[in-house]
This record gives sequence, structure tokens and C-alpha cells, in this order.
Amino acid sequence: MNCKKSVLIFLFLILLNTVVAQEETLPIEEQTSAVDEIQSSNESNETEHILETAEEAEEILFINFIPKEFKLGDAQFSIQVQNNKNETIKNIIAFVSGKGFSTYEVTPVDSLEPKEKGYILINGNFKESGLVNLTVKINQKTFDQGVNVLGESEDDLKRAEVLLKQQEEKKKELAEISSKLETLKQNYSDLENKLAEKEKEGYEVKDANLGDLKKYLRETQASILGEHLEQARINLGLATEELNTAGNKIEALKKLPKIKRFREYAIIFSTLAGSIITFFALYELLKKKSSQVATTIGSIKEKTEDKEELRSQQQAEQQEIKKEEAEKEIAKEEVKEEKKEEKKKVKRKKIKKHK
Repeated sequence: MNCKKSVLIFLFLILLNTVVAQEETLPIEEQTSAVDEIQSSNESNETEHILETAEEAEEILFINFIPKEFKLGDAQFSIQVQNNKNETIKNIIAFVSGKGFSTYEVTPVDSLEPKEKGYILINGNFKESGLVNLTVKINQKTFDQGVNVLGESEDDLKRAEVLLKQQEEKKKELAEISSKLETLKQNYSDLENKLAEKEKEGYEVKDANLGDLKKYLRETQASILGEHLEQARINLGLATEELNTAGNKIEALKKLPKIKRFREYAIIFSTLAGSIITFFALYELLKKKSSQVATTIGSIKEKTEDKEELRSQQQAEQQEIKKEEAEKEIAKEEVKEEKKEEKKKVKRKKIKKHK
């Protein structure tokens, strides 16, 4: 127990010295600046919270429908949606119906991060030509979308040939974008590893966040999947630009000043010391509790044994009383029998005298 107390006192003294050394080393201006940063951060967080609470937005936004012109028969199109909530939404599915149209396969969006866009893929069949009004239902919300279905007329057949060529060109360009995207993904992985190494070496990495780059890569992939060529070009361009920016930021990273690194280590150490102190305090509390429980159980056991002993004594006394009462009854019966015998003897004597 003395050893444990010594360890606790030692940890407390080290923690106290660390805090004092930190306060003495930091200039007053830097401490004031740190306080201002914390206050500014708190005010910013409160403002964002108020804006988020005040905003009453739809859960899912219907962004786009691609394409809007089809041939008779089998068709595939994509519905672009956006998560307008401040939390991740999973398994976003769409139900599409319309005159002469039937759906036979739906590929939902597995998940969307806040403000992220994605594509729901629909495979179906058009049996009637002309302008068709489709009804799209997503998460209890209903949207209308008009599409043009080409028929068998000469103009429609020519338009169908043009449409087929456009689709072939689109698929070719989407394949090229997909190839470039794979290269960007590999570069992104390399940047992640490089950033992790920089952080281990003591560089300040908070300004080299890769979150935006990851977002653009995901949206480029979604645009390719939804065959939205224009959006895929835009997202690929944004991803490429963000990759270059992030690379330059990582290259320009500087090592943390010793005082900041010391502060971080002090925070880590104080957290560890606090955990150890909490562990010992919890251990002592549990030890006391277990001792109290053992004492309580012992006292309960003693009381139970006393009760059992008292009960046994009472039973023995009751049995003794019953035994005495039984003996008295037997004695009474014997006296009665003796009296009867005496009476019989007296009668016999009288009968003899009379004879």
C-alpha cells in the first residue's frame, strides 16, 4: 500500500512540475493568443450550431436525371441525389413508375456523407414512345421527371442513330476519365503515407488536410458510375487541382517548435497520469467495497447461525416439554389402572365374604 501511495505522489509531482514549467516557458503574448483562439473557436462552433439548428432542409435533394432521351425497349438512367443532412445517410433507393415504363433493376447508393452527391442507377423498359412523365419516389419524397422516348418514325430513327453515337463517345471519354481517376487514387494513397510519416517526424500537419481531395475522388467515381460526363469532368478537374494543392502543402510543412511539441507531450503525459491515478483510485474503492461486502456477508452469516442455534434450542425445549407432558399422561394412566385394580380386589373380597 505504501508503494502505491508513493507512485501516486510521484506522478502528481511530475504533473505539477510539467504544468508549472509550461506556464513559465510560454510568453504572455502566446498564452493570450491561445486563449483568444479557444474563445474564437467556441464562438464559431456556437454560430455553426445555431445555423444548423435553424436550417430546416429536406433530407434528400433531387439534383439531376441523366439522360432524358431514350429509345424504345431497354434503357438505363441515373438519378443524381445529394445528402442535405448533417449526418451520413445509408441505402438510398428510388422507385420509378410511369405510363409504359417498368423497372426491373435498381442499384441504390450505399451511403452519402453530409452534402455529398451520388447516383442511383435504374434499369427498365419503355414500351410506349413520345413524352412520358415519370414519377420518382426517394425516401418518402416524390418528384416528377419528363423524358422523351423515340419511336419508329423516320425522324426518331435518325435521332436514335445520333443518340447511339453520342452514347459511344460518352462511354469512351468516361473510360479515359476512369483511367485518370485510378492514377489520382494512387497519388492520394502516396500523399496519405507521406503525411503520416511527416506527422511521426514531428511536423505540424493540421493545415495539410486530405478531406476535400477524398471528397472529389468519391464524387468523380460516382459521376462515372452515373454516366454524367460533364460532372465527371468537373470533379476530375477539382480532384487534380486539390491533389496538387495538398502536395504543395505537405512539401511546405514545418516541424513543430519544441515548446509546442513539449506541450503536446505534456498533455499526453497528463492524460496518461490521470488514467493511472483514476485506476488506482478505482482499485482502492473496489477494495474498500469488497471489504465492506465481506464484512456484511460475515455479519449476516453470524446472525443466520445465531438464529439457527436459537431455533434449535427452542425446538429442543419444545420436545422436552412434550416429553414431560407425555410422561405425566402415562403416570396418570398408571394411577387410574391401579385404582381400577384396587376396586376389583375390594369387590372380590366382598363376594367371598358373602359366600
